[in-house]
Amino acid sequence: MLYSGVGILALIIHLIINHDMLNTDPGKKIVPAYRSYVAVEIAVAIFYISDIFWGILYEQHLIPLVFADTAVYFIAMTASVLLWTWYVVDYLKEENFFGKALESTGVLLFGFEVVMVVLNFFYPVLYYFDEAGGYHTSWGRYVTLATQVVMMLMTGVYAFAAAAKTSGTMKSRHRTIGIFCLVMIGAIIGQILLPLFPVYSAGCTIGTCLLHSFVLENEKDEYREELEEKLRDSVLHGNYYDLLTGLPGLSYFLKLAEKKRDEIYDNGGSPVMLFMDLSGMKYYNQNHGFAAGDKLLKAFAGLIVPEFGEESCSRIAKDQFLAVTYEDGLEPRLRKMFDDWEKKAGPGCPAIRVGVYADRIGKVNSDTACDRAKVARDSIRNTFVSDIKWFDQEMLNRAEREQYIVSHFEEALEYKWIDVYYQPIVRSTNGRVCDEEALSRWNDPERGQLKPDEFIPFLEESKLIYKLDLYVLDEILLKDKRLKEAGLYIVPQSLNLSRADFESCDMVEEIRKRVDAAGLPHELLSIELTESIIGSDFDYIKTQIDRFSKLGFPVWMDDFGSGYSSLDVLANMHIDLVKIDMRFMQEFENGDRAKIVLTELVRMAISLGIDTVCEGVERKEQVEFLRDIGCAKMQGYYYTPPIPVEKILERYEKHIQIGFEDPAETAYYDAIGKINLYDLSMIAKEEENEFRHYFSTIPMAIIEVKGNQAKFTRTNQAYRDFMKRTFHINLADMVDAYGETEKGPGYAFAMMLRQCCKDGGRTVFDETMPDGSRVHSFMRRIAEDPVTGTTAAAVAVLAIDDAKEHDMGSADERQEKQDR
Repeated sequence: MLYSGVGILALIIHLIINHDMLNTDPGKKIVPAYRSYVAVEIAVAIFYISDIFWGILYEQHLIPLVFADTAVYFIAMTASVLLWTWYVVDYLKEENFFGKALESTGVLLFGFEVVMVVLNFFYPVLYYFDEAGGYHTSWGRYVTLATQVVMMLMTGVYAFAAAAKTSGTMKSRHRTIGIFCLVMIGAIIGQILLPLFPVYSAGCTIGTCLLHSFVLENEKDEYREELEEKLRDSVLHGNYYDLLTGLPGLSYFLKLAEKKRDEIYDNGGSPVMLFMDLSGMKYYNQNHGFAAGDKLLKAFAGLIVPEFGEESCSRIAKDQFLAVTYEDGLEPRLRKMFDDWEKKAGPGCPAIRVGVYADRIGKVNSDTACDRAKVARDSIRNTFVSDIKWFDQEMLNRAEREQYIVSHFEEALEYKWIDVYYQPIVRSTNGRVCDEEALSRWNDPERGQLKPDEFIPFLEESKLIYKLDLYVLDEILLKDKRLKEAGLYIVPQSLNLSRADFESCDMVEEIRKRVDAAGLPHELLSIELTESIIGSDFDYIKTQIDRFSKLGFPVWMDDFGSGYSSLDVLANMHIDLVKIDMRFMQEFENGDRAKIVLTELVRMAISLGIDTVCEGVERKEQVEFLRDIGCAKMQGYYYTPPIPVEKILERYEKHIQIGFEDPAETAYYDAIGKINLYDLSMIAKEEENEFRHYFSTIPMAIIEVKGNQAKFTRTNQAYRDFMKRTFHINLADMVDAYGETEKGPGYAFAMMLRQCCKDGGRTVFDETMPDGSRVHSFMRRIAEDPVTGTTAAAVAVLAIDDAKEHDMGSADERQEKQDR
């Protein structure tokens, strides 16, 4: 086992030393002549394996197997010498006559060894085993090993000769290769003298350790240093130049731009900074692929370099470019560039948008000039044709306001310069405040009161808006506490959120934690999102809305009807209420088109079971119209502008308040508000299938009954026309008044209505009018107010038979009885 043990140890050391070489991707070539070296090591490993089996098989006297294994042993040994020769020639790169002769000699040796191994199966020219299983060598073995010694000697001389031509590290490496050859010569001679000992394996292991330690490791270290140097050069180049276009990078360009601007000043000119991008580049990449997009960007770089100079323009990111040049004649030059671009890139190519900052507005550093040029470009970001926009005084004022807002925002929160105002939302059926919207006002000690549109856009752009909205939430919670302490009803508050809120923090969780800490029921805080926010990232916002809904927070959609995505939102998201955009109220007096659209929006929302609020209500006529079409809630200056909590309490003290809705009555009024007076199925419910085809033309109303009195709370136009024509009653004069019905026309109807409200059932009722016509009505109890005991019922006039039709019906009935 000693023989095999040495072989096993040699194989283990061999694999450990060469594991990184054997596991390396051949394409990386971490050392010179990598493939040749790996081939040598594989041959040596096969030799070790055959040597290990030789010792085991020999001790077990398995003569046929050990005979075959010995053949493999000799071939592997000779192959390793041949491959070693090739490796040295490949490594030293000495392509001279001696190197070629060495390679050819190695091939002849290997061929000779194969012939000898094959011949040995017939004649014992290399080795044989006696009858007792003893191993004996023949003359051919000594010839073969002697030839290998000669090969190793020639290779060693070859390596030492190459070392003499070099110096430094290379000289040391070449000498180590020569020493390896000398070690192997000694191992081969030892194997000749001691055929039953693994001398060759031991020598090969020692030589491999020398080679790996003083040649390969040194080569790998050098390779790593070379990679690091290339990486440093790449990073250094990347810091100065854009890798795709070859143009200067931003940092380097800003330094070059300062010199260029000084040069323009020295020549008596006025410098301008340009910020350019390609409109629609995102869609171009989607349609043509990123490779085509990169090609287009390089083409654009090739367009601007001749115009501005290679050191006077830069690609800073994606499709964004900068340039510095003279102001004189700039617009004609840019217009020509637009034409050249269209010809070069072809039809359908992205348009060029250019923002320009001229130093005549004010001399600033290049960094600021770039920012201002970008501001000018941003003002035409929705343009899809090539265009130019100059930075002007208005933009400068806006930029200064933005800087002031952002830099003073934290201070404004700390010192409570930002006040929260509340605008009431009034329910159309009872005229009470059923919700409030929280709005922020910035009372700045230097600039006075700032309106929301003067600071909120800047906070959104700088991703600070989430701090404001959480601040408003905290103020809402404090306000509810004050109202509760004052003995007033608490109605739901709506909190406006921005798209940027969700990008800055987990807004859903932040709101939940604060509301829970204050002990406020979730249904008393409504989350208000604009339609544009919802449409900006539909799937993401839908996920956030679902989270709010699962926690019990009502979700409102603001500015409903202002964008194209309204219907898609209602169809695919859980929305509790829509706030109809105030522009409909602004168009109220400009014809019927806005009224028609508004009517249909309200009708659709009611049909979906969604509450409605209309903003911008300012006149009584608007209130009456909205109440008529079934808008559940209204908001606007007709009731009151946004006011702080102190004003709310003051109005109560002065008894001029609108009055908060009793929360115990909210469900009652919600039920009334969700009845669509243009759709009979809303009253009849699903089981009355015979009413499902009655829409719009049917007179419908909601009547509240309290004891022996009743009042019309909501009516559609058809019902008002019916009442005026049939009873000569103008319901516009009876909206808020309860009255008792005296005996006469309508008395039987009133009695049936009270009975319906009392019993809670549904009924179809016929009543004969004084002119002999018969009115067919349907009625159903809707809800009961737990506080006042008032009951609401929905009524629909299904049909009216005039007197003649009624008489004909009676004659037919008489004839039918007579026939029977």
